[in-house]
Amino acid sequence: MGMRLKVLALTAVFCVWSYALLDFYQMTQRFSEKESFVSAIVILTGGKDRIQKGMVLFEKVHAKRVLISGVDKTVKLEIIKDKQLKGYDKFYQFIDIGYGAVNTFSNALESAIWARKHQFQSIGLVTSHFHMPRSFWLFKKTMPEIAIFPIAVEGDDSSFIHLLREFHKYYLTKLVSGFLFDADLEIATL
Repeated sequence: MGMRLKVLALTAVFCVWSYALLDFYQMTQRFSEKESFVSAIVILTGGKDRIQKGMVLFEKVHAKRVLISGVDKTVKLEIIKDKQLKGYDKFYQFIDIGYGAVNTFSNALESAIWARKHQFQSIGLVTSHFHMPRSFWLFKKTMPEIAIFPIAVEGDDSSFIHLLREFHKYYLTKLVSGFLFDADLEIATL
């Protein structure tokens, strides 16, 4: 009897986990590359074509500024210009490079400070499909007064392993963020 109960419990846990994974995958597919008319664009580094697609969107919707968040401190602006921003020379004055973020949570904090400094009311958030649910969640938590429009791009991070990783990170982030964010937290004072 004990072994049968264990097998049933494991089967139930696996079914719930599988359902949640499928639900997460479907959530990632709801985010598309649709245009949104926004005040500013935030591009999260870490995936192929994010910067180029973000800059195309920046030009298309006539946003005021763009923040490239999560740039490694060893990467100089000239390298970004030469490798990622070719053809966008006329927009350099509207591009801010964020060197302060090392993960998605710090991307959200860095972006919240930047958005409040410039008094933006809306932001287009550019990242990959699998990364979007967690990014969107954290951005909404760090700047609830700003409208966030998710703009997911296809990238080189669309493997099943990456899906599993982002699925677990998403639910862990939701669990942990309950302790990090409360109604009295004021991110702008950071």
